[in-house]
Amino acid sequence: MQDKAKSAGAAGEDRSIERAVLTHVVATYPTTLALSDLLREMADPGDFSERDGIERAVRELVRGGLLFRADGAVLPTRTALYLSELELS
Repeated sequence: MQDKAKSAGAAGEDRSIERAVLTHVVATYPTTLALSDLLREMADPGDFSERDGIERAVRELVRGGLLFRADGAVLPTRTALYLSELELS
């Protein structure tokens, strides 16, 4: 039972990081962010756990079709930008 609670907590934390990463990338668009820039802006350089969480979030958001990665750059997809517009209006 405790393992399920820990797993649910970790999943919730991962989703929170994904939201923060997506929000940051959309907010900085059309500026192109390299993954290294994103890590520098969002994580403590000495905190491996934070950096790992952000890298994991980027992978999941790419897999979900909300971010695009090319040549080290991290960009929002049209879907992510459209969703952002809907949430702001």
